[in-house]
Amino acid sequence: MSWTAEVGVEGRLAGLDAGHEAVLDARAELIADLRSVAGARVVEGGAPTEGAKGVPTDLLVALSGAGVVTGFVQIVKAWLQRDRRRSVTVTITESESGKVVRVEGDAISNDVLTAALSGQQQPPAPPQDPAAQGA
Repeated sequence: MSWTAEVGVEGRLAGLDAGHEAVLDARAELIADLRSVAGARVVEGGAPTEGAKGVPTDLLVALSGAGVVTGFVQIVKAWLQRDRRRSVTVTITESESGKVVRVEGDAISNDVLTAALSGQQQPPAPPQDPAAQGA
């Protein structure tokens, strides 16, 4: 386990405010599911969104190791599939390099999310790196 990633998760339901009871219930379900992933550390926190009156917007999950990543991906995918109105934004911050990757949508594939999470081990070189072009 040479890396850890801090993953921000924001779940939404289309057409509903963050403080709506259905959104709060869906968020509580997501938190409970994520806490069931062995090796994941789930922390609620962050500032409320404007007009949401105290509803936390940040859910942080610390991931380390392939098994934890797999469990996280399965939970997010299952959570999205339970209601077509659901969407999620997953923001991955790699602890060693500080690199940030953001994946969002309502039908995120396992492959895309796994690649984003696992790609933190070896970040790709920038596509237009002037040093690589001999500049």
